[in-house]
Amino acid sequence: MRTLLLFTFFSNVTFAQITGKIITPKREAVPFVNVLLLAVSDSSMVSATTTNEGGTYQLSLVKTGRFYLKISGVGYQTRLSEVFEINASKSTIALADLTLLEEENTLNEVQVSAKKELIQTTPLGKIINVQSSLMTKGSNALQVLERLPGVISDRRNNQFSLNGQSGVTIMFNGRKVQMPMEELMSLLENTVADNIEKIELITSPTAQYDADGGAGIINIVFKNSEILGTKINLTTTVGYGYREKSVTTIGLSQGFKKWSLNASYSFNHDVSKSGYAGDGTAGSSFMLGETYNTFYGISRRFQHTHNFNATFQYQPTKRTTFGGDVVTSFGKSHNLVNNGGTYQFKNADFIEIALLSDGRTSKQNSISSVYIRQVISTKSQLNMDLSYIHYSNNSPSEISSTYFGKDKQPIVPSNSIFTFGNRGESVSKIQVGVFKTDFVTEFSSKISGEFGVKMSVAQNENDSRVERKTKEGWEVDPRSQSQLQSQERIGAAYSQLKFLLNPKAALQVGVRYEYWQRSFQSNVKPFTISQFFPSFLYTFRINDQSALSLNYNRRISRPAYTDLISNLFYTDPTFVFSGNPLLKPTLTQVVKLDYSKNSFNLGLSYQYDVDPILRYQITSNATKDIGMSSPQNLDYQKSFNLFVGYPLQFSNWGKLTVNSTTSLRKYKVSYSQFPTEKRFVFQNLNFSQSIQLPQDVEVELSGWYNFPFFEGTNKVKGFGMVNLGVAKKLPKDKGTIQLALPDLLRTFSVFTHNGGMTPIAFDINTVSNWRDETVFYRVVKLTYSRSFGKNTRSVKYDAKDEERERVR
Repeated sequence: MRTLLLFTFFSNVTFAQITGKIITPKREAVPFVNVLLLAVSDSSMVSATTTNEGGTYQLSLVKTGRFYLKISGVGYQTRLSEVFEINASKSTIALADLTLLEEENTLNEVQVSAKKELIQTTPLGKIINVQSSLMTKGSNALQVLERLPGVISDRRNNQFSLNGQSGVTIMFNGRKVQMPMEELMSLLENTVADNIEKIELITSPTAQYDADGGAGIINIVFKNSEILGTKINLTTTVGYGYREKSVTTIGLSQGFKKWSLNASYSFNHDVSKSGYAGDGTAGSSFMLGETYNTFYGISRRFQHTHNFNATFQYQPTKRTTFGGDVVTSFGKSHNLVNNGGTYQFKNADFIEIALLSDGRTSKQNSISSVYIRQVISTKSQLNMDLSYIHYSNNSPSEISSTYFGKDKQPIVPSNSIFTFGNRGESVSKIQVGVFKTDFVTEFSSKISGEFGVKMSVAQNENDSRVERKTKEGWEVDPRSQSQLQSQERIGAAYSQLKFLLNPKAALQVGVRYEYWQRSFQSNVKPFTISQFFPSFLYTFRINDQSALSLNYNRRISRPAYTDLISNLFYTDPTFVFSGNPLLKPTLTQVVKLDYSKNSFNLGLSYQYDVDPILRYQITSNATKDIGMSSPQNLDYQKSFNLFVGYPLQFSNWGKLTVNSTTSLRKYKVSYSQFPTEKRFVFQNLNFSQSIQLPQDVEVELSGWYNFPFFEGTNKVKGFGMVNLGVAKKLPKDKGTIQLALPDLLRTFSVFTHNGGMTPIAFDINTVSNWRDETVFYRVVKLTYSRSFGKNTRSVKYDAKDEERERVR
C-alpha cells in the first residue's frame, strides 16, 4: 500500500512547464484556441489547454521525451509545431511564438473562406463575425449594428445604447471616432457593410482602452486579408422599397511576401421614406395656452454615397511592420420633409399648420492612420500609431409654412411665433489628431505588462442659424443662432499587468489616468476632468469547454460638444433644439461575472451611473416662452443585469442562437416638474437561426425585440423586427445570389409617450409613433457576389523561420 501511494505521488510530479503564445501574421494575440501536447512516438495526447485572452498558454509535463504541439480553433487552420525534447534538466521551456492563419481553401483559383461562428464570446465581450450573416450584404453599418445582440439604435434621438445602457463609444479599427452622435449615425448610414470584417462589442474594457463610454465600446473592424497573389471581390445589390436602392462594391487584395495592399470602393444609392405622427395636450402654462395638438412628419431622402477603404502593410523583417489605413466617404442627400399638425385652443380657436422642409446635405469624412510595430525581442514589442480624422458638413434648408382655419381656408395667425417660413444653414468642421504608443513585454513566463500613452487634440467648428420670414422680410431667429468653436485636449497614460496564476487562472489589473479639457471661444467655462480609471479582470478556465471571468471597471461618458452649446434647427414654432452648457459627464462603475461553456454564455453585472445623459428631453427656457428639446442629466441610475446567450444545434443542418438581456433598473430625474424616482425591468431579446438546405441553399431568420421600458420622463412601448435572408451558391464557383427581406413582418414602429413617467414642462402629454420605411413599404434586396483570384494562397510562416527569428 505504501509503495502504491509513493508511485501515485511521483506519477503526478511535474517535470517541466511549457509556455508560449499564439499570434496572427500581424502579431495579434489569438485567444481561446486549443493547444494539445502530443508525443512523437505515437501521437497520443499528453496534456491540453487553451490560450487565454492574451493568446498565451501553459502546459505541465509529467514525463520526459520528444513532443510537438497541435493548435486548432474555429475559423483557423490547424497548426503543428516543430518537434522538441524534454529532459530532467529542463524545468521551464519557453517556445517561440506560433503563427495561426485564418482558415482558407483554394479551389479553381477562387478563394473560399470558411464561415466563422456568427457570435464568439470572450472575457471582454462578444465578437460578431458579420460576414457570416446573410443580412450583411447590401446593408449599411448602422443597419448591421441594429441587428447585434444588446445594441439598440435610436434613430429618432440619434443615440446608441448597449445592453440598455447609454454612453457608447464607436471605434473604427480600434480608433475612437470623435464626432457628435448625430454625425456619427450619419457616417454609419453612409458606410457599406460589405467592407466590414467583424464588430467587437466590448462590455468589459480594460485599461488599454479609452475610458470614454460608460456602457462599453463598439469596435468596427474593416477587412484586411492576408494573402499572396491577387484577389478581387465584386458585390452588387439592387432593391426596392419606397423607391429604388443599389449598392456596388469592388475590392482588391494584392499581397507579396513582405507587403500587402487591400482596397475597396463602394457606391450607394438609396431613396427612402420614414415618418412619425402623434397627438396630445399641453397645459395652461404653454405659451399658446391650454391646447390639444396633433402633429406629423413624413421624410423622404434621396441619397448618394461614395466609400473608399484602403489598408497597406509592409514587413521588411519579421520584427518590423509598417502600415497605414484610410476610411473615407463622400455623400450628398436631398431631404424633403412634410411637417404639420393642428392646435385646438380652449377658447375654441383652431389653427392647422403645414410645412415643407427642403434641405440638401453634403458630407465628407475621412479617418486615416499610419503605424509601426517593432518586435524588440521574443518577449517585447513596441507599437506606435498616428491618426487623423476630418469631417465636414454643409446642410442648407428652407421651410415654407401655410396656415388654415377650421374651414380649410388659408389664414394669417395673430400670434407672432407663427412665421411664414424659415430658412437656415448649418456648417460644421471637425479635425482630430491622435498619437498613441504602447509597449508590451513579458517579465517572465507568468507575468506580462502593457504600458502606453495617448495624446489627442480636436478642433470643432459650427456656424448655424435659422432665419424666419415675417411681413417685413427675413430676420435671424436669435433662439437658433450659434457660432461655436471649441477645442478638446486629452492626455492619457495606462499601465496594465497580467499574471498567469496557474495553468487555468489569470489576473489582469490596470489603471488608466486621463486628463480632459474642452474649451469654447465663448464665456462658457471650460470642462476639465483629471481622474484615474482602474480595471480588474480575473479569468478561470474550468476545463476545455467552460470558463469563468470577473471584471470591474470605472469609466466616463463625455458629452459631445453639440450637446453642450448649440441651437441648430427647429421645425415647430413652439420648440427649438438646443444644447445644455450645464451638462455633466457620466461616471460609471461596473462589476460583472461571466460564465461560458462552449458557445453558451451567462453573465451577471451591477452598474452604477452618476449623471447619465439622455438626449432630446423636453424642458423650457428660463422665461418659459419657448419649449426646449435638449440633453439632460439624470441624477443616477442603478442596474442589476442578467445576460444569457444560448446556441442550439438542433441538427447538422440547422442552428438557433438566442441572446437575452434582463435588467432591473432604478433612476432619478430632477429636470421634470417634480423630482421623481422610477424602478422598472428592461428586457431585450435577439435571435438568429440558420438552416442549410440541399443544392447549396442557406436560409437565415434573425430578429430582435425590446420590451416596454422607460427613458427619462418618457415611456416607450415594445418594438422589434424579424429579418429573412436566403442564399444560393452557384455551381462551379460562379458566385452567390442572396435575397434579403429586412423587417419581414413590417413591425419596426416605435411608440413614445412624452410625459408618460412624470409631468414635464408645460404639462405636455403626447403620444407619437415613429415608423421606418419597412413599415410603409415592403423592402426587397437582391445581391450577387463573387471572388476572383489567381495563384491565391495564404501567407505562411513555418516554425523554422520563427526559430531563426527568435535566436537572431
